[in-house]
Amino acid sequence: MKPLRIGFNARCLEEPHTRGLSRYATSLLRELSRSPDLELVLFAMNPPHPDHLRHIRARVILLSGRETVWQDRLLPESLRRERIDLFHAPADRGLPFHKPCPFVVTVHDSYERAHWRALFPTLKQRAWYWKNEMANRFRADVVLTVSDTAQRDLIALGVAPARRVRRIHLAASEEFRSDPAPDDGAVVARRGVRAPYLLYVGGYDRRKNVDALVRGFGRAQLRGHELVIIANRNGEYRALEESWRALECHARLRCLEVPVDELPAFYRRADLFVNPSLWESFSFQTLEAMASGTPLLASDRQAIPEIAGGAAELVNASDVDLLAARMSALLADGTRRLELRRKGLARAAYFSWRKTAEATRQVYRELLEARPG
Repeated sequence: MKPLRIGFNARCLEEPHTRGLSRYATSLLRELSRSPDLELVLFAMNPPHPDHLRHIRARVILLSGRETVWQDRLLPESLRRERIDLFHAPADRGLPFHKPCPFVVTVHDSYERAHWRALFPTLKQRAWYWKNEMANRFRADVVLTVSDTAQRDLIALGVAPARRVRRIHLAASEEFRSDPAPDDGAVVARRGVRAPYLLYVGGYDRRKNVDALVRGFGRAQLRGHELVIIANRNGEYRALEESWRALECHARLRCLEVPVDELPAFYRRADLFVNPSLWESFSFQTLEAMASGTPLLASDRQAIPEIAGGAAELVNASDVDLLAARMSALLADGTRRLELRRKGLARAAYFSWRKTAEATRQVYRELLEARPG
């Protein structure tokens, strides 16, 4: 039987750094590559970074042109020419308006849809935003999303009708595991970090609520611990760091940027992972902490409780004093941290990229079986 030819928008794989979108795309593609009944074809403007293509069995087609021309003319022409059976945009805003085959798009986040007026203030930005939202709503046969919480949000916000929105959970990458590696201590020490420490991995934008974490850490008076924050230092970071210099805990604050292959060591050696985010549609970091055996203190907002599944201590992270009190209590209670570690490992085992890929393949099969002819 001839394999199904599945096209992917691979624009999210062109940059070398690993983000949530590229992690999703690479992990899904690696699993789908194991299916003998699928032939994967990746479409990009520039060559995908070689690190992202490791262990992926796929053909890459490069189309050069300006972004709008690439997406709305060159891409659909190539889909037709290559006889693609189904096209999947793993990062939303990747669908062309002209539709030569069935379309699937993965919409990862509801935050931008709820706050688009503030995030896209100019007419040009809003035109770009709405053009892509209309493609998702009117051209996608299926809109995949990453949690039950996000599914409810996207339906309520009118991104697509309920009958076309499907939830498929993601997973942690296989390198996030609880068994220590021989060089974990050396990796952490090389970055100037001394145990014991609390850990946060994520970003500095306002919804991540990192300012509350730092101020809570200061109020908790955890003088024997450092607080390690691993995130890209964007514009928000500079303003936050300036305000943190006045805090007594500033000398024990470590704001780092590290390669993704060093992250597992930081997770495994942390006494506690704290996720104070106020809006997450999935939260890779919550899952990575649990898979690493790191006790988890997390915000009680949006999808975080769904993903944690009872394996985290949940807190109203907008209350700095309460956040400080819960950090102190957990660090003083070794029995509770061991319980959270055990529950976290069990919960993380529920998620796998094999399950994610099989559920995605099922969506492909259902679409193609329903196609006339």
